[in-house]
Amino acid sequence: MDHTVKTGYLQGYPNKEFRPEKQIPRVEVIAALASGLSLKPSTKATKTLQVYTDRAKVPKWAANKVASATEAGIVVNHPKRTLLQPNRTATRAEVAAMIYQAMAKKGKVPAKSSEYVVKPLKLPK
Repeated sequence: MDHTVKTGYLQGYPNKEFRPEKQIPRVEVIAALASGLSLKPSTKATKTLQVYTDRAKVPKWAANKVASATEAGIVVNHPKRTLLQPNRTATRAEVAAMIYQAMAKKGKVPAKSSEYVVKPLKLPK
């Protein structure tokens, strides 16, 4: 655990709390993966987040991280790809799928296509 904090992959909560027993919302999983991979959005987060029908539920502090993870192909939503449900508790399967996508992004495992991996909308400029 110390290694992940020291390298900046996980930062925990304010006051240096980690809360290992707390159930984790999907948005926190996505934000941790985006932070750990040092992802940055290539465009305004509001543009990228348009792919999600419930984008208004994404906390402001997480908008750039969710946008960058979306652009990177790390976000996996099942059964409806456009429904992020950022504040719902993440299941182990969702966490595993997103970690796999992050590992594929780093070239550690073979990339696998899936209809549930979110792809940003192609918007006019």
